[in-house]
Amino acid sequence: MKLRGLRQVRQRSGLSIGQLAELTGLRRETIAHFEQGKEDPQPYAVHRLVAILETSVADLSGAMPGLGTNHLRKADKTERLLPAS
Repeated sequence: MKLRGLRQVRQRSGLSIGQLAELTGLRRETIAHFEQGKEDPQPYAVHRLVAILETSVADLSGAMPGLGTNHLRKADKTERLLPAS
């Protein structure tokens, strides 16, 4: 599985490759290879990335960008900021 959407999701989260590496326990080079399509991730790596980036496998694979959980979390935060009608 290629992680074609990883760079976009990582950048949208405001993380550098180094920060993501530190949070996931993966090497910087490994994450860079995932983003460049040079290396296919093992399932454990995909699970770590999904958990840390609060997204979906579909978002990471680039199959259906924007349909992960990030948009739901942002909507939840926005609703809490709006006064009750």
